[in-house]
Amino acid sequence: MKYHWTTCPNCRCEISINTSESARGISGSLRRWSANRSINDGRQFEIPRAQLPAGGGFTTACVCGQMILTPAKPDAVSAERDADLRVKLSAD
Repeated sequence: MKYHWTTCPNCRCEISINTSESARGISGSLRRWSANRSINDGRQFEIPRAQLPAGGGFTTACVCGQMILTPAKPDAVSAERDADLRVKLSAD
């Protein structure tokens, strides 16, 4: 999983873009939220491999419609899912 964070220049919301790559292309989700939390929504997206530009990076639309350029280099990468993601509330 790759993670990107930015701010939408149109709606001014904070944006989180999470993606994964496969032979078919890139699939992921975009989540946005406003500073006062009155906006908190998102959308899924898929970009077929044939539509990806050479050199990485891609564009996807914010929920408000503004196109967001996502650079090839992510802000963070998770290579595999942690097998134990649950919070333990007791010592059992």
